[in-house]
Amino acid sequence: MNCKSCGKTVNRCIDETCADYYINSNLPTKVHDTPWVHASSFVKKRRKDKEVDEKLVLAITSMTAEISEDKKIIVLDVDGKPVSIPVNVEKLDELARKTGILAGKWLIYRSDSEINDTWKTVAKKTFSGELGTSAKAGTAMQSKRRHVICVYTSDYLYFEDVMTVRERLRSLGFTDKLCYKPDIYTYLDIYYRTTVLSPCRYRE
Repeated sequence: MNCKSCGKTVNRCIDETCADYYINSNLPTKVHDTPWVHASSFVKKRRKDKEVDEKLVLAITSMTAEISEDKKIIVLDVDGKPVSIPVNVEKLDELARKTGILAGKWLIYRSDSEINDTWKTVAKKTFSGELGTSAKAGTAMQSKRRHVICVYTSDYLYFEDVMTVRERLRSLGFTDKLCYKPDIYTYLDIYYRTTVLSPCRYRE
């Protein structure tokens, strides 16, 4: 198989172009029509949870969560009925297992001048299967001076895998402290100042 843009012989292509061409054609600072650019592993697959509460998944991913004034309770609207969830690690882990929303990501922040080279490194390693299941980077469309790169793993409760990806990032030069945030925290609007719980499940 050959890349239709550069002619390079490759095993897999993205939109009929090789990974290198795709990455260089979609650098974060050059993209203005979509908020994210993406890279997915050709090797790794997401772990799947067998039993999923579809109503809770819909409620969570539809962003219907409301946080109490004391920031200790999250209320979901499930079929018109309120479901209260205490904001603590144990209850959120239980909810993650019940819904199957187990993915999470290491967060890397870089300036406008650094993001393109940083993204090239992360995207190449992701496409080759040497990092997590996927990655994405914020683009110029988000109009921020500081860009974020998310490096995903399939299961934030699979601690060994989460830390393996962190060590690989460290070997690539990401030696500063990084925050790992479960997707379910993002869906439930758990950020600094919004709840009593830190949005970082791990910080390494």
